Amino acid sequence: MRTVPARNGWFWLVKGFALFRKNPAMWLFLVFTYWIAVALLGQVRYLGPAASTVLLPAFSVSFMVMCAVLDRGGMLQPALLLSGFRQRPSTLVALGALYLLAIVAVLGITSLADSGELLQWMLSGEEPSIEAFRDGSVSRAMLLAMLAGAPVLMAFWFAPVLAAWNRMGAAQSLFYSFFSVWRNWRAFFVYGAALMLAGAVFLIGLTVAALVTRGQVQALRFVGLMFTLLVLPTLFASFYASYRDIFPDGPGPVERSTNQPGP
Repeated sequence: MRTVPARNGWFWLVKGFALFRKNPAMWLFLVFTYWIAVALLGQVRYLGPAASTVLLPAFSVSFMVMCAVLDRGGMLQPALLLSGFRQRPSTLVALGALYLLAIVAVLGITSLADSGELLQWMLSGEEPSIEAFRDGSVSRAMLLAMLAGAPVLMAFWFAPVLAAWNRMGAAQSLFYSFFSVWRNWRAFFVYGAALMLAGAVFLIGLTVAALVTRGQVQALRFVGLMFTLLVLPTLFASFYASYRDIFPDGPGPVERSTNQPGP
């Protein structure tokens, strides 16, 4: 499969925002619906978060389908949120299971730094002890998680869409994804830096909001919710932009809706 050198990572975010602007109301509705679904699953102790992780590749493909529809001049529909479950679901579930195992492995590695405090926090929601924060062990564990998680993120970045649209097996899609990201590390570095800058701007804005509202928790939560809802569609669409940039000849969705333009 042919790949080409990526453009500047800023392009993906610009393209993502352009796709968001094509139908912002439906984007927000679909992202909010997905968010609520994940939150409800999360209420089921242990099993819920595991299930949402296993289903993540299928939902990822759903958002890619939405972007493809918009990119071809179509309109978003609520049914598209489940479109990823109709495109090689067994392979996507296998990828989700591998992703879950990879996350558990990464968290297991972090136990070397904090005796399992971060692992327990992620799996059960039980916050680490004050001593673990004070002695820096949780911070070291988080840094270790970032380092160990980077290869996992590289392998799974394009894997769902490669499996669904390019009809690759789970192992092949992980291989192509990892080395596609590796070859274009400069573009991904710029992309990550842009996201960090956006995060810094958000923290500054949240600090200002805290001063204006005198620390009212409900107001700060509302600001955080609004920011997240506005950013997530652009972020999801930027994944599609990175795929189209690096795999310009890649196919579109395997299945098409009769109400939408074909790929």
